[in-house]
This record gives sequence, structure tokens and C-alpha cells, in this order.
Amino acid sequence: MRRIRWHLFRLVLGKVRNPLKTIWALRRLIQIRREYLGDFAFKKVAKVDNRYFFEYNTPGWPSQAFDDYHLAELNRIVPFQHKPYVFKNVIVAITKKCALRCEHCFEWDVLNQKEKLTLADLQTIVRQFQEQGVGQLQFSGGEPLLRMPALLTLLKTAQPGTDFWVLTSGHLLTLETAQALKQAGLTGVTISLDHIEPHLHNQFRGFAEAYNWVEKAAFNANQAGLVVGFSLCATKEFVTTDNLLAYASLVSRLGGAFIQLLEPKAVGHYAGQAVGLSAAQRKMLEAFYTNLNYNPAYHHLPLVVYYDYQRRRAGCAGAADRHVYVDTDGQLHACPFCQKPAGNMLEKNIAGSLESLRQAGCPVLNT
Repeated sequence: MRRIRWHLFRLVLGKVRNPLKTIWALRRLIQIRREYLGDFAFKKVAKVDNRYFFEYNTPGWPSQAFDDYHLAELNRIVPFQHKPYVFKNVIVAITKKCALRCEHCFEWDVLNQKEKLTLADLQTIVRQFQEQGVGQLQFSGGEPLLRMPALLTLLKTAQPGTDFWVLTSGHLLTLETAQALKQAGLTGVTISLDHIEPHLHNQFRGFAEAYNWVEKAAFNANQAGLVVGFSLCATKEFVTTDNLLAYASLVSRLGGAFIQLLEPKAVGHYAGQAVGLSAAQRKMLEAFYTNLNYNPAYHHLPLVVYYDYQRRRAGCAGAADRHVYVDTDGQLHACPFCQKPAGNMLEKNIAGSLESLRQAGCPVLNT
């Protein structure tokens, strides 16, 4: 972390040109981070393929993506370029196809319908976000690995300066596939794992081999040198302290560097259902997040990201502020769970659509 801080100091000094102002700007960056992530100093990082990752949606260091992202955050504090909004993370759904029938799927209503976005459309979307500035871009679906040729082309034709990830069930992530994705420029994979018991994960995902896919995919991704994260839909039935710690231990054994906690939302297949967590369960997730990230007793376990905790602390970072979601039709949304289109990435006035989304803010918080 000392090396990273020294690198950031030199990077910022190169733009600010004043050592005292540089120190002030770095302290302000730290303050903003703590407003969202918690009032703690970083305690651990994950090292994968000679890069260091200390937060799930922050590009790994050293890399151009890391530098560009932090300069964009600096620009919010000390403007030095005419690009005030640069995305921390963008999720682009590249396919409607999926072999699973997941209990919580937010794209349930369009699953396995005819594809609308062509490869050329997807290349346009990626290019537009890279022109806007994006630190991390995640390909989702459906199951994105069902469009493997398109994925490889998107990665090979993208410009440098972005970390690319795939959000997957693990389906089709063979060693050959993982190696091809890594060679094409993929940074990491986030594998959905929703229970510590294989049969209950299979039940949640609607497929008898779903857990086996997870184990094989994690092994293959690690062998290929990809960063491996796991995503948990933390349901009311699952969230206990014992289950969460058992989940962290399982992820550690599977070679995971990160755990992404998602609170269930009443959208998609969950629409109209009372799936929200209790206040006590949210406290459990917050304690889990804090302990695994900052308590030395949990140093051996993966890092955790918990968006709803960040949103409750500092407001929503979605709605085209630092995060945005593009669905399988190219429609822009504040996030995957706020299904209220605010324009289409294939329209001409993308900048106007993004600005409108920023002005409107989070549909959930503003209702």
C-alpha cells in the first residue's frame, strides 16, 4: 500500500503541480473513499498475476486503468480536464441466453428471447464508454459465455485503460476458455454462488449441475491467472453469521479474492415478493463486510464489497455518476435493479441520455 500511495502521489503531482495541493487532493480522495466504504484504512490486498487489487470495482495496480480511474476521481476535486464524469464500473448485458432459471433473476422476462444487440452494436457500446472513460467494464447476461466469439472480439478490439470482467454462473468456463479470455485481455470473472450447500445452490439456480460448474470454473479461472470473485444473493433464508463465515471459507478454498454481497430486490423473477432483509440481517452483513475487510483476525479470508451498505452511507453511486447498467436491448438504467430505461446506447445523443440519468438520480431513492 505504501508503494501504491507513492505512485498516486507522483501521479497526482504530475497534474496538480503543487506538493501541498497534491497532499490535500489525496486526503480528499481518501475522505471520499471512507464516506462510501467505511471509516477504515485498507488492511489487505489481493495479488493476482503481478497486479494488486484492494477494492472490487477499482482497477488493479499497476495498470493504465488504475491511473486513468484515479485521475478521473482527482478531476472531480481539482478539475484539470473537460471530462468531469468517468465511470468506475459499467455492466453491459451482452446476451439474453441462459441455461439456468435462477430464483432472483432480474432479466427473467427476456431470458432466451431473440438477441437484439449485434457484435457491432456491442463494440459501439464499449467504444462509447471508453471514450467517456471507464475504469472497469463487466459483461453480463444471461450467461455471457454463451457469446464466447463476441466476447473475444470485444476484448481484442477494446482500447487499453479498462479492466474487463465477466459475470458468470460458471457455465462453459473451461480451462481453454479461461486461457483464451485471459490472453484476449480479460482481468477477472465473478462467479455466482448462492449457497454453501451444493444442492441448495442448484435449487436456487434451477439446474442440477450448477454447483459443479462453480467449482470447475473457479479452478480454471485461477489456473489462467484471472482474478476470481464470487457473487452472493444474500437471501433471508441464508443470512446468518455462521452461514456467512462458512461462505467466506468456501470462497477462500475455491481461490476467490472477492465476495460481492447483493441484497435481494423485488424485481425480475422476485417482482411482487417480500424478499427484503430484516434490519438485523443487514447488520449481520455489515459486520461481515467490516470484519473481512478490516479486522486482522479475518486477514486470511477474501475481501468483500457490499453496495447497499455504501448506498446507505453515502448515497447511490449509480445513475451514471460512477456506475451504470446497459440491458440486453442497449437500454440505459441507473443500475441492474432500477429497471427504468433512460435512453439507449445506440442512439446518437448518448451524452444527453447519460446527463439526464445523472440529473434524475436513483429511481429508488427518489421515490
